[in-house]
Amino acid sequence: MENSQLKKRDLFREISLKAFTDEMKERPFTSREMIGCFLTYFFGFFKDEQVFAVFFDSGCRYSGLLHIQNGVLLGPSPIAESIEKKGKELGAASFVLAHNHPGVPAAPSAEDVLTTGAIRRYFEGSQIVFLDHFIISGNDFSTMFTESLWKKRYDGGRTTLF
Repeated sequence: MENSQLKKRDLFREISLKAFTDEMKERPFTSREMIGCFLTYFFGFFKDEQVFAVFFDSGCRYSGLLHIQNGVLLGPSPIAESIEKKGKELGAASFVLAHNHPGVPAAPSAEDVLTTGAIRRYFEGSQIVFLDHFIISGNDFSTMFTESLWKKRYDGGRTTLF
């Protein structure tokens, strides 16, 4: 593909993504399924693995996002601090961590489980609530806080926020 065609495609993707996220600010997110549908559409704009934090205001409306990295999710330390900083900038009440697994099932890897646990511990007692970690693959998604392994191992069987 020519360089000018690539630039046009990237510009179209950027404009489409901006219009989509602006539209999502209008209505509250009331369930995991609603967030999962938003994220499956959102990650359709990307062909390689991406990691984002998606923020919500106190009315559960989308308030912004943070692109954390391209590629595989590795380690929580700088991730949690950058999420906290961006969340405070946005005045966010909560966030979800989300990344995609292009071409493979939307199932958590060992790294996903470890990173999620560390981020969850980082945000315990914080004013910004860590709602969940979504893994997207095509039109499918899974969430870490509803997976039975997660609940047994890390959540002690407590119910989550939804």
